[in-house]
Amino acid sequence: MSRALAAVGVLILLCAVGFAVPAGSGAAKPQGAAKAKCKQRHPHKSKRKRCRKRTSSGSAPTGAGGGTGSPNGVPGRLLATEREVSPTDLRLQLSRPSLAAGSAIVKQYHAGSDPHNLISEKSGSVAFAFGTLDPGGDQRQTVTLARGTYTLYCSLLDHRSLGMQATLTVN
Repeated sequence: MSRALAAVGVLILLCAVGFAVPAGSGAAKPQGAAKAKCKQRHPHKSKRKRCRKRTSSGSAPTGAGGGTGSPNGVPGRLLATEREVSPTDLRLQLSRPSLAAGSAIVKQYHAGSDPHNLISEKSGSVAFAFGTLDPGGDQRQTVTLARGTYTLYCSLLDHRSLGMQATLTVN
C-alpha cells in the first residue's frame, strides 16, 4: 500500500511542476496548462497546423506558401517539372509564369524517365543551372533574380528542341 501511495505522490508532484504524466496513469493535466505559442503570441488550435503570420487584411503575406516573393524578404518559389509526354514531345512546366525580383527558391522535379538538367539564361548568359538529375529526383537552389525574361531549358541531347523549354518573367 505504501508503494501505491508513493507512486501517487510522485505523479501529483510531477503534475504540479508541469512535467508530462504517462498515459493511462489516471492523473489529469494540471489546470491552466498553456497551449503552444509562436512568436506572434497567439495560441495554436492544433499541433498539426503551422502558424502563419497574418496581415491586417487577414490573408497570408505575399510569398508565403509558394507565393511570388516580396520586398519584405520572403523568397518566391518556383517549381520546374520535367516530363516526357512521348519520345518526341518533352515538357518543362513552371508552377507560375512570373516571380517578383529578389530571392527565390527554385526546385527542379524530374517526372520523366530520361536524365535531365535545368539551365536558366537571361540575355544569352547563364543565370543559374542545376546538374543532371535522374528520374524521380528533385533538387533545389536559392537564387537571386533580377528583373527580366529568363529562358529555362534542358541542355541534354536535343531535349530543348523537343519542347523542354519555358519562359519565366521576373518583375
